Amino acid sequence: MSDTTNLYLLIFPERGIIKIGKADDIHNRIQTLRRWWGEVDYEASYYLSASLEVIFKLEKSLHFLLSQYAVPFEEGDGRTELFSSGALDIALKHIDLYCSSASEIAGIKKGVQGPLLTSPLPRNRNKHAVLIRKSETMTKGITRIAEQFGRINRLLIILLRRQSRIAYQYDIIDDCVYFRVRLSGKKERGVDSNNLMRCFSFGIEDFNGECGVNCCSVTGVNDVVQFRVRLLSTNDNGPWSALFSYFSQQSELLLKKLPQRSTAATSPILMLDESQVLNDIFESYEESVL
Repeated sequence: MSDTTNLYLLIFPERGIIKIGKADDIHNRIQTLRRWWGEVDYEASYYLSASLEVIFKLEKSLHFLLSQYAVPFEEGDGRTELFSSGALDIALKHIDLYCSSASEIAGIKKGVQGPLLTSPLPRNRNKHAVLIRKSETMTKGITRIAEQFGRINRLLIILLRRQSRIAYQYDIIDDCVYFRVRLSGKKERGVDSNNLMRCFSFGIEDFNGECGVNCCSVTGVNDVVQFRVRLLSTNDNGPWSALFSYFSQQSELLLKKLPQRSTAATSPILMLDESQVLNDIFESYEESVL
C-alpha cells in the first residue's frame, strides 16, 4: 500500500446522498459503488490526497461529526458511510479547518476525474430472483419500520408514566418536535443519544427502489439534551409517504397526551439554538488547532 491515499466525498444525485470514505484509486472504488447507489456527479464531488494517517483521522472525525446526517440502508457497499446532502457544507468546513493548520496538505479539490469510456452495467439474467429478493426485502423493511415505531411508542408511554421523575419539555414548531431533557444524575448523563436517534432513522426498499429517512438530530449544552424530530406525517417521502404518515400519526396521538412540560421540570427548559451550538464547536476546534 502506498504512503498516501485519498479522502473522497462522492455525490450521488439519484439518491440525494453523499459517500465519505477513503481509497487509493477513487475511480476503481466508484465502479463498485455505482452498482448500488447510481451514477456519481463527478464535477460536484470532492477529494483530498494526503498521508494515510491524516486521511484516516479525517475520515473518522467526519463520520463522528456527521452522525446525525447518516442515512440508513440495510444492505449495499459502503452503506455505513452514507449521509444526506445537508452534510456537505459541514464536512467541507471541517476539512478546511483541518487543512488550515497543516501546511503540508494542499487542501481539498472539487471535481473527480470521470471514466474515459463508460460501458453499460451487465444485465441481471435472473430477473425472477431479483423480484423475489425485492419482495422479501420490502416485507422485512415494513416489519422493521413497524417495530421502530413500536419502540417510539413505548418510549412515549414511559415518559407519560414517569413525568414526575423525568424533567422534559417540548414544543412543536412547523413540522418538527423540539424535545428537551434535563439530565440531573450521572446515570442519566450516560444516556446513549445515538441509540435513541437510531429509532428515528428509517430505511426501506421495494420495487420502486430504496429510501433512507433520518428525521432526528441531537444537540446538547451542559445538562440539557435536545432532540429535534421531523414529523413524517407532514412530509413528502415519495412512494413511501403513506406508510410513514400512518405510523407517524399514531405516535403523534401518544405525544399529544404528554404535558408539554413535565412536573419534574420545575423550571422551564429553554430551546437550544442548533446553529449556534455548531458554530461554537467549530470555533473551539479552530482555537485548538491554531
